[in-house]
Amino acid sequence: MALASKLGKSYEKVKAETKLKTIHIDLEEVKFDLKVRVPLKKEMEQITATILSPDQKRVNKIFKRLTDPMVKALEEGGEDFVKALNEKKQTITQTDDDLIVDGTSVRQVANFSAIEENKVEQYFRLLVSETGEPVNETYEQIIEEFPEFVIREIVAEIDKAIKPDYKTVKKN
Repeated sequence: MALASKLGKSYEKVKAETKLKTIHIDLEEVKFDLKVRVPLKKEMEQITATILSPDQKRVNKIFKRLTDPMVKALEEGGEDFVKALNEKKQTITQTDDDLIVDGTSVRQVANFSAIEENKVEQYFRLLVSETGEPVNETYEQIIEEFPEFVIREIVAEIDKAIKPDYKTVKKN
């Protein structure tokens, strides 16, 4: 016997209502509402694991996009150009699988970018469409539809809806 049936009909209604939340997107001159499906704990753990484990193909694609212009410039400039860049301080170091720019690993930046892309995809999949179709667009499709600041606002509002902060919980 399921917990919901043990607790009665009123609990069934509450259970259904708590699975969906409406988020309000306020972009100053543009305001709109979206429905978000609130994942259960186990699903949220899976979503988090997916977000934090980006596909290496995605990381490599971002890495290549970030480093190709630099690598091309370094190759065209030659050894003297690299020496001149690194004369006072080790500014650029090229390894077998990374490019370190002023102490920052570009591969690590690519990994963080892939994590952010995963988060956008996973959070948008929690949106409930008005047509009943699943929202399963890729990151590339999402950025073709919305400017970056809108995506950030939607993700922030979804995050608040599915993981309420201390103030929100304290109010209740």
